[in-house]
Amino acid sequence: MEQALLIVLTLAACVIVARLVLKKINPIFVFLIAGIVIIVLASFLTGTSALGEEGSGNYVVDAFAYITTSLKTNVAGVGAIIMTVTGYGAYMNHIKASKKLAYLAVKPLRAIKNKYLVLAGMYVIGMLLKLVITSQAGLAVLLLGTTFPIMLALGVHPLIAASTMCLICIDWGPNDGSTIFAAETSGMPVVQFFTDHQFIVVACIIVVLAIMIPFYYKWIAEKEGLDEAELEEQTEVDDVDCPGYYVLFPLIPLALVLVFAIWPIVPMDVITACFISIVIVAVVELIRRPNKLDVTGDIKVVFRSMADAFSNIVSIIISASVFAQGIKMLGGVSIIADMISTMQGASVLTLVLMSLITFAAAMIMGSGAASLYAFGPLVPEMAAKLGIATTSIMVPMEIGTALGRSLSPVAGAVIAVSGYAKVDLMKVIKINMVPLGLAMILNLAVSVVTGGLV
Repeated sequence: MEQALLIVLTLAACVIVARLVLKKINPIFVFLIAGIVIIVLASFLTGTSALGEEGSGNYVVDAFAYITTSLKTNVAGVGAIIMTVTGYGAYMNHIKASKKLAYLAVKPLRAIKNKYLVLAGMYVIGMLLKLVITSQAGLAVLLLGTTFPIMLALGVHPLIAASTMCLICIDWGPNDGSTIFAAETSGMPVVQFFTDHQFIVVACIIVVLAIMIPFYYKWIAEKEGLDEAELEEQTEVDDVDCPGYYVLFPLIPLALVLVFAIWPIVPMDVITACFISIVIVAVVELIRRPNKLDVTGDIKVVFRSMADAFSNIVSIIISASVFAQGIKMLGGVSIIADMISTMQGASVLTLVLMSLITFAAAMIMGSGAASLYAFGPLVPEMAAKLGIATTSIMVPMEIGTALGRSLSPVAGAVIAVSGYAKVDLMKVIKINMVPLGLAMILNLAVSVVTGGLV
């Protein structure tokens, strides 16, 4: 009876939180307040403090003290990495290196005359750029300025162009915040998580979707009567006023992390790589630009963006971790995991369920990060009960949140792309249900195989 009550309370808590987020209440506020309430309730039900043996004896105080613990842990750990990577990305955008990279990367597309092959090429290039320009919305804005005119000039309908652009969504690579969080939760270096577990899954999705895109979107265009879009006059996409070698600057942190992971002459973490890169770029800027004071002032861009990252991303991690702690303390997840572990195919079932839960949550919230940060901390305990590696579940969950985000009507990238193209946002989502649904199936299937669950 007690176990049934804990399961009901756990499910009720998740449903209530989901409904509040659907009502557009700030998820940071929802996760934080819900987490405190659940922790206090769980403490009285189970007689366990959120701080364990270090508890004060007052369950209410301990619930608030857990926020302090989460703040210290996350800001010093994954939060610092995400803030630094975001700051470096903002610096690259400020000096126009990111736009230069996007401009030159899509240049080969102008030589392709088949408009549907251009769509496939744009998708592949966009996914490669996603390794260094980690924000989906940020990359979308860059691609809108560089590839959108090319596609329109070839006669691609704006709805088809916008839909394809929204497929460029998977968060991957050692610079990405969600990947960093998933690696930390899995207890392994982010480069190892990327190369040994994440890469093969994402690569399979990219290859299959790149093959599918020309056929699928041609069929959609013919079916919807969009294939007769008038060719617009060829417009020359404006280049960026910075040297060509600036395209290398966004790649420096990734290169440093990967090189020193392969040849570990000295330890090289993501934060160190980013600050080394900032100094290298600043030195080049000081040499190239006549106004030295402006160059020195650019460092404010980095730290201002880091502050924004704390406000928009790290705060979600902290509040979501409080919510996750409350859910763990209620024990419903552990009880369900124990029940599932005795079933045949329990590991595969858990992988699929957790991935679909975060996929759906991302669709609701419009944020892959919020979904992953809320449910990701539950995975290590579940994986341990099932006797499998945490990565077996974390990889498809992390990828699933990104796919779900691109089917959300409140996702920033989807809103930005649809608005720029002047097309109906819901039509974009409807068209992309098939390719993103296929991507999710591939995500689950490849993860099951590479995770050694079959």
